[in-house]
Amino acid sequence: MRINHYKKMLVIMGLAFSVSASADIIKKASSHSVKETMDKFETLVKSKGMGVFARVDHTKNAAGVDMKMNDAEVLIFGNPKGGTVIMKKDPAVALDLPLKVAVYKDDAGKVWLSYRNPQDLAKDYDVAEVPVLGKVETALDKLTTAVTK
Repeated sequence: MRINHYKKMLVIMGLAFSVSASADIIKKASSHSVKETMDKFETLVKSKGMGVFARVDHTKNAAGVDMKMNDAEVLIFGNPKGGTVIMKKDPAVALDLPLKVAVYKDDAGKVWLSYRNPQDLAKDYDVAEVPVLGKVETALDKLTTAVTK
């Protein structure tokens, strides 16, 4: 019995270390490379009918100015149906929309996928009563979890 209890504790601790949040930023550890994780995420987003507006390769851009950095990419994506509902309530939220996901390798070689929790937009903008935020939060959690496993 005691061994099973310890195994459960280790699993719980592992989950705590693989998903972390700082303020309104959610970080999930990925078991894939930066490129693989972002490729999977982009493919999944498109398969769900969302638009991809840009994919930024920060490592490539750094190399273009003779600088080096770990692999890092950002995908800018979204669904105008949801985003427009939010922006109609407070147009300033366009500073944070469309949505963005960053995938990067840290100095220890670990790959992370990070994004801002859509529900936290209500902290900075007058969008607290917009019910679509909860749906966006749930969808983004499912999408990001699917590609980091």
